Amino acid sequence: MGKAAEIIAMIQTILKHQAMPPTDVTLASELYDDGIGLDSLCVAELSAVLEKTYGSDPYTSKQMPRTVSDIVSFYGDT
Repeated sequence: MGKAAEIIAMIQTILKHQAMPPTDVTLASELYDDGIGLDSLCVAELSAVLEKTYGSDPYTSKQMPRTVSDIVSFYGDT
């Protein structure tokens, strides 16, 4: 499984943990508001999972990804 698929799976798991409605997550998916709808708790969980899995994450590196693709690109794998 490539990083893109791993990250999409992480996001889907977080959505499930937060009892959010199932949604299709793609590289083009917007992360907040009118997109997937991640709130601050979801972002904190995602940041922690990315940090644990890959040793860094865009959020603690002072970047604010807007799409799933932005997160994947942070790791150099599109």
